[in-house]
Amino acid sequence: MILRLLRWIGINIDLLIIVREGGIPVENAQPRSDYVFDALTPADVDQLIQLEPGTEPEKLRKWFQEGKLCFGLRDNSRLIAKMWCDFDEFYHPTKPYKLASDEVYLLQAYVDPDYRGQGLATVMRAESYASLREMGRSKFLSYSRYFNSAARRFKAKLGAREEGLTIHFRLFGRWSKSLTIQY
Repeated sequence: MILRLLRWIGINIDLLIIVREGGIPVENAQPRSDYVFDALTPADVDQLIQLEPGTEPEKLRKWFQEGKLCFGLRDNSRLIAKMWCDFDEFYHPTKPYKLASDEVYLLQAYVDPDYRGQGLATVMRAESYASLREMGRSKFLSYSRYFNSAARRFKAKLGAREEGLTIHFRLFGRWSKSLTIQY
């Protein structure tokens, strides 16, 4: 409530938890036999927009051009879940930092509302971890918003460790500063 009021007057404070994922094997995360997990391509941009309306096609095409990878889960031909992977940078509000050759930043996961409650986010993470390990990536990083308890519980269930807190301040769209506290 207070953060919303501050945002309304031009003072933004974002609290982001830095998360290291993939520390333990994910159990019971097998997709149904009629679901297919695969890497998406620029040809899938229209399906990505259909899955998550409001997404800008130019942004998705740019991400593919930059070398980001998008995994998807399909029910027959219908895309029902997706998650992006960045091999180059780990997002930071004011200054992204370069990832090591064995690291990957996981972002923008989304499951079709009609399919929620079926454990598909867990399936996506487990399948993604396995595919990324085959590519030589063994360290999985992500962020969760501090007050997004559902995301934090989900990642904890997967054995993720919260490693730090980034507090990002923005005043009237002109000044910003971040402070990161490592645990």
